[in-house]
Amino acid sequence: MKIQFIKTIVLGITLLGLMACATKKGGSGREDELGVGDTVRFYGTNVSPEQERQLLAQRTYYFGYDQFEVKEEDMLSLYAHAKRLIKSPRSRVRVAGHTDERGSREYNIALGERRGNAIANILMLKGVNQNQISVVSFGKEKPEELGSSESAWARNRRAEIVYEVE
Repeated sequence: MKIQFIKTIVLGITLLGLMACATKKGGSGREDELGVGDTVRFYGTNVSPEQERQLLAQRTYYFGYDQFEVKEEDMLSLYAHAKRLIKSPRSRVRVAGHTDERGSREYNIALGERRGNAIANILMLKGVNQNQISVVSFGKEKPEELGSSESAWARNRRAEIVYEVE
């Protein structure tokens, strides 16, 4: 009985050592679980390193009038930002929501927040830790383009990713 107990202890210590080695060699188990190392699995398509750099360059996402749904064409860019944040757990982003000048201040603050949260939710759904993301709404207070034309309004209906800690 004593020998069986010692064998169990030795086996347990050996298994713990093997698990520790596997974690060190393979990197973060969480990254593997999320598919960060497998481009096709993470993005749903093959993305080259050059394409990934281009996707990361996009940090502004535009919305339709009175809308907060993220456009399909922006998803790969958001996935690239999610991947970057997952690989750099100390990184932090602020997602700033904006609106055009139409509507009340209160309504626009709420809409800007919904736009920021839409972006933040996609990042979190891809595996980014909630503590890495903050959302702020500026409503109509910080326009990208001044003016009261449809083109100016379209430029102001946006959410922006700002890296606070890279």
